Amino acid sequence: MPGVRQDLVIRRAVLEDAEPLQALGIESFVAAFGHLYSRYDLDAFLGDNYGLESWQRQVSRPDRPIWIAESADHSLAGYAQASPCDLPVDPMPKGALQLRRLYVRPDILSLGVGAALMEPVLDWVEEAGRPPLFLGVWSENLKAQKFYSRYGFTKVGEYDFHVGAQVDREFILRRD
Repeated sequence: MPGVRQDLVIRRAVLEDAEPLQALGIESFVAAFGHLYSRYDLDAFLGDNYGLESWQRQVSRPDRPIWIAESADHSLAGYAQASPCDLPVDPMPKGALQLRRLYVRPDILSLGVGAALMEPVLDWVEEAGRPPLFLGVWSENLKAQKFYSRYGFTKVGEYDFHVGAQVDREFILRRD
């Protein structure tokens, strides 16, 4: 795909990547969404969803592959995580998959890292027999929605995403 960075190495995450993944996950989430939440709610959410032990477990799960993008200097540029779908889709198609997260280091957004990370995700879906691929995206994240539309994702639903006392509207997107 045009615009994909050529200086990246894309590979599956291993246990030693858990700590850098945790740091990038927190940095990316806070940069994109931190302004939406109280410090208390944000800290609680990050503690529940981005703890090191959680990353260590996730990296070890074959049903939840994580791909990382490494820059030429071996720093983590971004990551994508997929899994069987657990979004509130009704009816849930047999074998449906989910792109759980696709985050890029905030200082290098729009430089092709996201596109480079979509390639192994789509290859994984292809290897699984091309079941539907779903994802959740914040309803006001228009840039992300535009990115996903380039890959054939369309809106098929909505759900509430809780971060402490705050409830955000998320769109469910689907790619067949």
